[in-house]
Amino acid sequence: MKLTNTLAILLIAAGAASPVMAAGDLTRADIQKVTMEMGTDDDGNMYFSPSEFTFETGKAYNWVLTNVDDYKHELSIHELRERIFTRKLEISTPDGDLVAEIKGDITEVEVGPGQTVEWFFVPVQTTKGPVEITCEIAGHYDAGMHGLVTLN
Repeated sequence: MKLTNTLAILLIAAGAASPVMAAGDLTRADIQKVTMEMGTDDDGNMYFSPSEFTFETGKAYNWVLTNVDDYKHELSIHELRERIFTRKLEISTPDGDLVAEIKGDITEVEVGPGQTVEWFFVPVQTTKGPVEITCEIAGHYDAGMHGLVTLN
């Protein structure tokens, strides 16, 4: 009887530890799409729109970066790099055909004129208030191309 109870406990424990039942399995997570436009207004001011974002740790995001200008812009995430897990970047044609998929530690994404890049990531650590995101191309920051991100 004692052996049967021990065996039952071991089987239950093994089932509870199964990857199928694991909490927080991000491969099954609903990915939240968030868009950001990069551009220049009629007065020559450069922008990220929106310029403020809040992301929650443990949730999966698809940050769609669209450059609506005739020249390149970039997104530099600075200290956020250490607080997110980048799953991949995807670049596709306007017809949806995959051009490139980039994986690994990414700190900056340059987006060509009229192009879109999708950044798939999961925040893994909170920030102590908002942190800055910028365009580091000469003159773009001073023209207004910067914003704030908070990770909760």
